[in-house]
Amino acid sequence: MKLSSLQILFLVGFLIGISHLCEGAYDINDVFIQGNSTLMGMRIENAYFANGSFLIETTGARFEYVNGALKLYQGLDAKKRRLLAEIDFENEPNFINVESNEDHILFWSEYMKMGIYGDSTCIIAPTTRMTVQCKGNFRPDYRGRYKNSGELLLIDEFGGMEIYPQRHDAGYEIRRVELDRKDWIAEYVLNRDERVMLAVFPGKRFDWSKSFGLHFVVTTGQGNPNVYPFGQMPPASTIRRWSTKLDILAIQHNGLWESAGPYGPYIVGNPSELKRLIYTAHEYGMKVVLHCSLFYFLSRHNDPEAFYNQVKAVHEQYGTDGVYIDGLSVDAAGRKLDNKLLNWEMIRRLRQLFGEDGVIVYHGTSLGTPVATIPNIDSYCDATLYGESVKIKSANDPYLRYQVRKYGISNTVGFWDRYPKRPMGMTEKDVIDILLEMNCREWWNGYAFNREFGSQFEYYERRLDGLKQKYYSGKLEQ
Repeated sequence: MKLSSLQILFLVGFLIGISHLCEGAYDINDVFIQGNSTLMGMRIENAYFANGSFLIETTGARFEYVNGALKLYQGLDAKKRRLLAEIDFENEPNFINVESNEDHILFWSEYMKMGIYGDSTCIIAPTTRMTVQCKGNFRPDYRGRYKNSGELLLIDEFGGMEIYPQRHDAGYEIRRVELDRKDWIAEYVLNRDERVMLAVFPGKRFDWSKSFGLHFVVTTGQGNPNVYPFGQMPPASTIRRWSTKLDILAIQHNGLWESAGPYGPYIVGNPSELKRLIYTAHEYGMKVVLHCSLFYFLSRHNDPEAFYNQVKAVHEQYGTDGVYIDGLSVDAAGRKLDNKLLNWEMIRRLRQLFGEDGVIVYHGTSLGTPVATIPNIDSYCDATLYGESVKIKSANDPYLRYQVRKYGISNTVGFWDRYPKRPMGMTEKDVIDILLEMNCREWWNGYAFNREFGSQFEYYERRLDGLKQKYYSGKLEQ
């Protein structure tokens, strides 16, 4: 059997890594992130190492490292990738490959540890105090920055990148951030073990076929509390009607969990009703996802491992298809929950739990924070729901273009949550036109079990059908 160069590289890396780990020589735990990017079509495509330098190609990027400089190239077409930025590291680390597979490659050096992942994410963790300078090579149309932190989200019409020093208990120093030009600069001083997440996006292609058949309804497990007992799920007749137009049934916490809240613990309040719902939905070709919230769970229990284990236990017991995750750890009301590396690892683990055919719907608004959207996290989701309570002034609002829209950014399917009401001056047809122009899709509020699909949804269906016909006939410009 003849091995490819990449297979040989992975084999050599694996053998070297096992040898070093057995010797206890290289600790790379803080750049190892659980999960599997290949489940979402993102992977390490090619890799080459020589004398402490490397070149790694992922599905959406290329990482080149020589003499203390890491160059980041972006693009889904490997032959047309553009240079986005150069990251210069003090002390010029000389890297050793410790672990290699299709999901990630992990490096160690005397001054820094690094992990590069198939979703085009790079994690760095210095082993000593170090200056890191990021020098741009493109002028972003959107320059998101969280307050005075060093967190940056930089996007233009072709994609972009994110720079997220760990804000959670951060101790890093910002030397300077200058963004309003092509050769932008972000310079930091990191202390030992202070991690930074760098990501290039989009990390995968937009799945057009999937996007045409991805619509979900959000409802409660209680319906009208004056009519139904606690935990009463939508009747079979409602599920059958929803299944004619929708694909995913998301059950919110009210009437689902014994606690009747999003905080957990996630113990089903009416097991027989949930089993009936899942069986019926599967009979009609719908998938069922249950409401959970890492944000609310952490605010009360402060135990991310318990959150994951409870979601896993419910999945194994009831055969759920995925989760409707209402917030990861986000910075809200000064509670300092935000931990983007934890969020990234949690979403990777959930994807691995539910598999490539499972469903993750992520509701992650965060009230319009400039860095609320995190493309390398979104790319593990089937759908993202952004916009709740965010005031939108026009169709050109930056929040719509760069956070609600996912096409060309994370290339998952975006949905726009217009709660409590749509923007002033826009009709529902205007909203639908805006959604489809951004390659977003429509969701459905099914809190009233007997609510009928109206003329607006019929208008959406006609518009979407026209888009579908253009795509399959090759007339749709991508």
